[in-house]
Amino acid sequence: MFINEQQEDEIIDIAYVKMKELVEKLEKKIDECDILTKNNTLSPELLQSLPLSRQEARIALGYLSSRAQEKCEGMELWAKVAMEFAQFKYVEKYYKGKNVIKTENYFETICCIGSPDRLKMKWKYLKISPEIREKLERQPELQKPFNFIQTAKVMGIF
Repeated sequence: MFINEQQEDEIIDIAYVKMKELVEKLEKKIDECDILTKNNTLSPELLQSLPLSRQEARIALGYLSSRAQEKCEGMELWAKVAMEFAQFKYVEKYYKGKNVIKTENYFETICCIGSPDRLKMKWKYLKISPEIREKLERQPELQKPFNFIQTAKVMGIF
């Protein structure tokens, strides 16, 4: 079935609106998690019973803070946004022969910005003994968003 240019634009608009709705939902979720993070400084006693060096404690707190933030925001939502963005760009290019609507490096931001640092942080975290990691991961306080910088300062490791 042949469709005209106006119909193509309507199809592109459907993909664009769906992508923008998900981006707005993600931005709202990020803001909610940021509020939880800012208002939660952990007790210095939390890590005192564990045999961690200052550097290991910093690595553990950094990694677990990042992981808690990701969990709060929802990696599934991030994945949906990335998929909708890719689908929008594909549909736009399919009908127009090129991408017309400016989105900068949106996909890199959605997909990959910070990935090298997060993976490096996880790599360092995995060097901490499995027994200590297990104890850290059983701490409910470390599974919820927390203010890494304030916590590290309070604990004297920053």
